[in-house]
Amino acid sequence: MRLFKNVFAICIMIVIGACGNSPRPAPGIRLDATANVEIIEHKGTSLGVHTIPPWLSEYIQRQGVRSVEALPEFSGMYVIVGESYGTSLQTVLAWADNFDAQQQIGATISTRVASVLKEHESLLPDNDDARRSYDNAINTLITATYTGARKESDWWTHTRITERGQQPVTRFTAYTLYTIDRRILDEQIRTQVTRLRDENPELSQAFNAVTAHVLERGLEWE
Repeated sequence: MRLFKNVFAICIMIVIGACGNSPRPAPGIRLDATANVEIIEHKGTSLGVHTIPPWLSEYIQRQGVRSVEALPEFSGMYVIVGESYGTSLQTVLAWADNFDAQQQIGATISTRVASVLKEHESLLPDNDDARRSYDNAINTLITATYTGARKESDWWTHTRITERGQQPVTRFTAYTLYTIDRRILDEQIRTQVTRLRDENPELSQAFNAVTAHVLERGLEWE
């Protein structure tokens, strides 16, 4: 799947992005793919649009949301991008319409916050109960409900993948873009951390350090 995704991303930029002014990938290591990927159709085809949105261009080239967050139109926002593959357009469009942004926010917090919480384990009391309470607090923070996410855009493509010696395979891919104001999410996380600290006074030193990170750097902890 990762090989397909890399080949697919490269071919999207060549076939669609070359028709317009989408940013080009920076020079790097040469990649010789054994599969041929053709763009049959995409969301803009019927409208005569030959370029993909800048946010998707950034996401595909950099394979992450950080470069999308750096775009001027998303200043002061956290970005969430979901993607799905399927054998029919209806399937991937239904997925995009029902994308669970809340679940993805939890996953984002898991990767961006939990690692920092782990960094402060040295501030915990030196006993198993404290570490167990801390781990439980981390899980509570990750699974908490966060509000404020909104859908900004989506895009889909229909591709034909041909590998040497095999029959061509067609596939649909959908991408959906959500944003949430940084101040809103930071405040919600800060509130959760403060509540957890108050419920676990023996962990206050560690949680105070985490709160300081939120106040100073938001989720820019990677």
